Amino acid sequence: MTGERPVGTATLRRGVTIELRRAGWMSATALATIALTVLAIALFAPRGHPRPIWIATSVVGMEVIVALIATIWLSRQVTSHAEAFEASVAATDAAHARAEAEAHQKTRLTALIDAALGCSPVGFAFFDPSLRFLRVNSAITRMSGRAAEEHVGLTLRDVHPWLARDVEPLLRRVLESRRAVANKEIVSRAPNAGGPARTWLTSCFPIETSDGELFGVGLALSDITEFKRMEEQFLQAQKMEAVGRLAGGVAHDFNNLLTVINSYAELMLYNPALEEGRGEIEEIRGATARAAKLTRQLLAFSRRQPLEPQIVNPNDVCRGVESLLRGLKGKGVQIVTHLSPDTPLIRVDPVQLEQVVMNLAFNAIDAMDGGGRLGIETHCWRLDETNGQSVPELAPGLYAMIRVTDTGHGMSQETLSQIWEPFFTTKEPDRGTGLGLPTAYGIVKQSGGDIAVDSEQGAGTEFTVYFPAVQ
Repeated sequence: MTGERPVGTATLRRGVTIELRRAGWMSATALATIALTVLAIALFAPRGHPRPIWIATSVVGMEVIVALIATIWLSRQVTSHAEAFEASVAATDAAHARAEAEAHQKTRLTALIDAALGCSPVGFAFFDPSLRFLRVNSAITRMSGRAAEEHVGLTLRDVHPWLARDVEPLLRRVLESRRAVANKEIVSRAPNAGGPARTWLTSCFPIETSDGELFGVGLALSDITEFKRMEEQFLQAQKMEAVGRLAGGVAHDFNNLLTVINSYAELMLYNPALEEGRGEIEEIRGATARAAKLTRQLLAFSRRQPLEPQIVNPNDVCRGVESLLRGLKGKGVQIVTHLSPDTPLIRVDPVQLEQVVMNLAFNAIDAMDGGGRLGIETHCWRLDETNGQSVPELAPGLYAMIRVTDTGHGMSQETLSQIWEPFFTTKEPDRGTGLGLPTAYGIVKQSGGDIAVDSEQGAGTEFTVYFPAVQ
């Protein structure tokens, strides 16, 4: 209790006042007695008689001694009370200073907690037992677009209906069990987050006082969309690595078998006795050639195909692909190219790079059955700390970027998760083998680059390829 004196201080002050009053009365009584004694001697002593004077002097001396002793005793009492009073005042001042220091420390801690909550990227909200808002931090207000004071007294359903369906049952469970519920993932779209639905990590916990009273419940909310995206990319990379090893092993064994079949077919062509079956033997050779091409695609996907890297200008390769596409493009498809002169040189097998761009372009044309716009562009792109999360598997530096876009029907999230897998296709059985995109993926990865895709149903598709630049 700041500014208050303890009860002992008033008692000591009262005691000092009483002792001083007592000392004053005793001193006054002693002086009055001395004065009366001297007056009596002067009035009643016979003239010329010395004994009464001696007796009076003795009495006066004794009274003076008694008064002196009383004064000394009273001064000691007063001093003792004064020292106790000073000690009490000092103790009170020390307690007062401690109380002020504790209050100042609590104020600083409160300010620190307020600042931490305000700067935290994690959203925090606190509710009373009726699940009405008591307080929220800035992260929550950014999600809803409403001020913190507008939350107080309202329910989660009043302010954040996009959260209420998934979070309110968790809050009620915490209130009933008084046990925290941690790390529950929900997928929803915050009003101010924009774009597609995002993934949120939520934790709910009881708020109890020191005596065990349930004060309310708290909510912590984190946006882990980017983390989930990187996790999915990592899992996809692991899956593609495993599938690639399997495909590479199968392709090698299959290629050996094709070599044997093709060799025997050629020997049969030189046998005059088999002249009548020459056409069938040629069909066997044609089938083995097509199968050999399939094995080369599998080897490219598994990154085991021998490459012949050269210093290449991506613009030259894209111009060659553009010329070929203009003669093969589907009806109603418009080809638009933008090849930046600043695009850096790269070290890659030019034949394989051409195959990558062709596969992406053919895939885009197939996605635009009713016609549309096919875009091919190149740029110089620098990867640094500001945009490093966009392509996490690449090291910072300068890259040549090749982008192929279309205005086709786009792809769903389920399709996007499987496009790099061999033999997966959404086309009719006679229109594709499902190896175009996996082959492009393998060539890009084997050349030290990366490939990304962005697509949405009804909004087209965008493939972006990155190759590290060379001098």
